[in-house]
Amino acid sequence: MHSTSALMFVPQRRRLKIAVPIAFLATLVIWGTAAGCAHREYFPGTTIVRTDENRKIIETVEKYRQRLLTRNTVGLLALASQKYFEDSGTPRSDDDYGYDGLKQVLEVRLQRVKSLRYEIEYRNIRVTGDQAEVEVFLDGSFELAAAEAGDRYRRVNDYHRFLLEKESDEWKFLAGM
Repeated sequence: MHSTSALMFVPQRRRLKIAVPIAFLATLVIWGTAAGCAHREYFPGTTIVRTDENRKIIETVEKYRQRLLTRNTVGLLALASQKYFEDSGTPRSDDDYGYDGLKQVLEVRLQRVKSLRYEIEYRNIRVTGDQAEVEVFLDGSFELAAAEAGDRYRRVNDYHRFLLEKESDEWKFLAGM
């Protein structure tokens, strides 16, 4: 009788040993699947998380790029906030300008452009409240018509920062155009 009860107990013990790892593995698979569903999506070719807000910001910067390529001064001004201010990155104040100065700068500079290539590589977007800082790498070239010196070719290959502010449901440029 003693050996019969021992034989009955062994298969149950083995089943229990096998059942624990299977239950453990099933739990891991469920957690792994749930974690897999929670991964972040990024904009292609960037480390920028795909969110509705980031999409709207990138769309605004892309409108800027397209309007610059077509030399659409009115369209570019429509993307700028009335609070726009550019310090030109220099310590001097005589080259700083606001929204009205932006209009003049765009009209004068874009009139001189004969051809233009302008590409933007998005590096980072930081949104803080109603403001967004967009870090990009600019790659462009343009040909300027200069009556006194003939045609001039220039290249732009540099890191740049756009500053935007949300007004109503639209993003507008505060600086960097």
